[in-house]
Parts: sequence; structure tokens; C-alpha cells
Amino acid sequence: MLMYIPPQGLYFRLTGQESQHVLYSRRGPSPQLWHYKGGEYEDQLFTLIHGTGSRAGLYAIKGKHSGKVLYSRTSPEPCVGHVNGDGMYNDNWFDLEVGIGPHAKHFRIVCPATGEVLFSRTTADPKFGNDTRGRYSTDQYFSMGFEDMVVKRVEYDVARGKILRVTPHVLANQTLKNNSDDEQEMSFHFSENVTHTSTFQYTTGFTITVGTEFSAGVPLVGEGKISVSASQSNEWAFGTQKSFSKTYTAQFPVKAGAHKTVRGVSSVQQGTLEVPYTIHLVSKSGGVWVETKGIWRGVSTWELHHAISVE
Repeated sequence: MLMYIPPQGLYFRLTGQESQHVLYSRRGPSPQLWHYKGGEYEDQLFTLIHGTGSRAGLYAIKGKHSGKVLYSRTSPEPCVGHVNGDGMYNDNWFDLEVGIGPHAKHFRIVCPATGEVLFSRTTADPKFGNDTRGRYSTDQYFSMGFEDMVVKRVEYDVARGKILRVTPHVLANQTLKNNSDDEQEMSFHFSENVTHTSTFQYTTGFTITVGTEFSAGVPLVGEGKISVSASQSNEWAFGTQKSFSKTYTAQFPVKAGAHKTVRGVSSVQQGTLEVPYTIHLVSKSGGVWVETKGIWRGVSTWELHHAISVE
């Protein structure tokens, strides 16, 4: 599984998988760098500085409140701390090593220069520190919880959209009998609701929190092609399935000959749509833009059709 690496300026909290404690970095009081389980505070926010040149693929972790970057070393004490600057020393640079199995969606914070990995635990002293890279344990895994974001717009790549598993869906099946000796004009009419479902599924990019609410248009089918209505917008909650109704209504006259039966079947096409999307978000605090990409999937209907037969 690929890990999302945030750009510099986008802030996040680091939470230990085992301890559920959040790291903080502050200028005082002591301890200035530690972990805590409780409310949310600004000294818990960090950002990444992306390495270049020989440090490409490595990251310095900088506290928003303290302005200091973390270090991890074998000596002298303290072996884990923070220091001014944007990564002047090799022990300021970390590899974010993605976990697997029970540690999926988590990562280890490893300093290649010293061979040490950070840990956060509540069961033994020291509660927060570092250990040799070769020893694996749950207390070495962390996750990122990002600052508040705002969805600014959603773009659909309708040219790459797919219409799958198309079948007719009968809305109304009506029979009108004329038992008289004269031709009669009769009327067919119906009003039926059809349920449409849809969801945004994540593929890559910024990991939006499940349940995040935003407004966006709805992909639909017209004349055999997928499009997005510019006038219709729905409220969504990311990662959850949304259902809404579409009402089909029709009324039209038919003529039935003497002693004839007229049958009318009204139907629509029903299928599953898959449309790639890009969601553009911006951080509330710093105005940093990020993207989330994935597939919008929905069950939809289109092309109301009437078939009339006489018996």
C-alpha cells in the first residue's frame, strides 16, 4: 500500500498505534518533546520538509509551535529530541516506512543515519524514545491525522467513465380493455420512484476522513453518454453510500379498438456508472492545496421508453 506524503506546509498529528498518544513539540515547559493523550493543541502539529539531493526520499519533521525538527540518535542523551533549523544534521532526516498486515495504514519513523526508530508506549519506561531499527513492535508504528481541510471542487473525468451492467428496469405495466362496440380513447399514466445509489471510493492522494461533507454534481447518462449536470448538486459524505430518488412521471392517450386490449410497458435503462474523479481541497490554516483521486460509483437510470401493444 502506498503512503500519502503531504506537502510542506500541510500540518498533521502523529498518533502512536499502540499508545494512542499524540506527539508534541513545544518551547516550554519541560518536557518539550513528548507524547500526550487528551485534547487537541497546536503544539501537536507537524509538517514535513522534503529532502533533496542525497536526502531525496527522506523527511525532516518540523513542529509548528516550536519551529524545531526532530532528531533520533544513539548518543549523547537525550537520544530523541528536537533542534532548531530545517534539518542541518543527518539525524534530523527520517524514512517513513509503511507497515503491513495489522500495521497497514501506519508507518515507522526510521532514521537511516543512526539506524534508530521512534516508539510511543504506555507499558514500560521510557514511554517515548527510540530503539534499534531491526527490532519490530507495535509501539513503533504511527499514523497521521491531518488538520482541517475544505473541499473546494470536484472534477469528474467523464471521458474515461464507464457504463456497466445495463439492463431494462420496468416502471409500469398496464392493461386497458375496451369491451364496447366502439373505438375508445383511453389514458395511460404512472408516477414511479427509482432509487439511485452512489459513493466516492478512494484510490490515491490525500486521505480524506470518512464522513467529510461536501457538495458536488452527479454523473448521469444522456443519449448514451456520461455527463455531469451543471445545475444539479448534491450533499455528500465521503466514503459512505448515498441514496436518492428519481421520479418518473408520464401520461399519454391511446386508442383501443372495439373489444381490444391495449398493453403498455414503461421502462428505463438501469446500469452502474464508474467515473474517475479528482477532489481538490485546501487547508484551513495555511491555504495548502492537495488532491484526492478515486472512482465515483453509482447505480443510475435513464431513457424512459414506452412500448404499446394491442391484442
